[in-house]
Amino acid sequence: MKNGPRWIAQNSALILLALALGALVWIVALEREDPTVEDVYPQSLPVSLSGLAEGMTVVGTFDEYVRIVVRAPQSVWNNLDPDDFLVIADLADLEAGIHQAPVQVSLDRPPSRVISVEPRQVTVELERQIERLVPVQVYVEGKPALGYIAREANVTPTHVTIVGPSSYVPRVLEAAVWISVQGANVSIDDEFPIQLLDEEGDPVPNISAQVKQVQVQVPIELHAYYRPLVVKVILEGEFAAGYRITNITVDPPSVTVFGSPNVLNALPGYIETEPINLEGAQADIVVRPALDVPESVSVVMERQPVVRISIEPLQSSRTIVVTPRTQGLEPNFAAKISPETVEIILSGPLPMLESISPAEDVRVVLDLFDRARGTYQIEPEVIVPEGVTTQSILPSTLQVEIFSKLTPTPTVSPPED
Repeated sequence: MKNGPRWIAQNSALILLALALGALVWIVALEREDPTVEDVYPQSLPVSLSGLAEGMTVVGTFDEYVRIVVRAPQSVWNNLDPDDFLVIADLADLEAGIHQAPVQVSLDRPPSRVISVEPRQVTVELERQIERLVPVQVYVEGKPALGYIAREANVTPTHVTIVGPSSYVPRVLEAAVWISVQGANVSIDDEFPIQLLDEEGDPVPNISAQVKQVQVQVPIELHAYYRPLVVKVILEGEFAAGYRITNITVDPPSVTVFGSPNVLNALPGYIETEPINLEGAQADIVVRPALDVPESVSVVMERQPVVRISIEPLQSSRTIVVTPRTQGLEPNFAAKISPETVEIILSGPLPMLESISPAEDVRVVLDLFDRARGTYQIEPEVIVPEGVTTQSILPSTLQVEIFSKLTPTPTVSPPED
């Protein structure tokens, strides 16, 4: 034991060499099992800005990306995620102007490391940020419905605060709002978006407003010499028996009349059409009837109302008795059906049901194809005219007995004397 330190001192070089060789062997083995990869990360990564001084703002939209070369073991490389990278451009202590800011990338996935970044710098334009109060201007477009007028618009708030670079904010003349009253017959009260415009009427970029929408009210009022009246349809005559009216529509449903306020106020809330004749009708009627206009009143309309009267047959039901027929029975067989008749309940338009002949228009068929002798329970097939529906058949199953036809015995004549 006394010679141990001396032996170590004498063989220290060999010991260090052995340790180095062991480490090298371990590294080589590890490299074979999990080789190191150096390549461009497949996704471009966005650059974030940091350190922007108070009172400064970035001009325009900053949307820069970089490509990064990473060296990492294969096992680590395969599991790299964009969130593992921190990519920033530091703007600390930068004043107004155009700057080339260096890109800094950190990767928190040891033992991986960043080898290079492209581009290494990004261009950033900085300006002082200022605020300004600008008026809100409402522009009303279109015309209200006939007989209506649009009053002056009211807007809340009347001014908005805008924020942006010092070279852009002074260019804003107004916060504009466009309102359409085309065809309106009721007042408008809603929120609408604003646009920041210069004196030429063009949008100013790189500016934001503290409010994105404003409340606008546009009163829409009826003119004293106009009044809207509902169109009342007047009918005469009787449509065909077995039919009914399912709907009456008027397009447009009202018209506007013009006259003195005293006369208009004395009118009922409707105006009648001239009588529409329905005599014997069996189908829809579409007409443009004249209107019964009072004296000293005129109708002001863009187009004459169209009246559509929908007429369809009454839906009903009928029970009939039918004798079933067979099909497919072999020639040497006969069949006995029990019961001999069935009751069928049909539904459909009443005129069609009344015209049906049970013997000629309705068939009840029993399919006996490939049936041998024996007794069967068979569901019949019912064939009815188009437009008519079979609701039920009683009974729903018939008993059919199939048997062989008897062959007559030949007659033998007595012998002659």
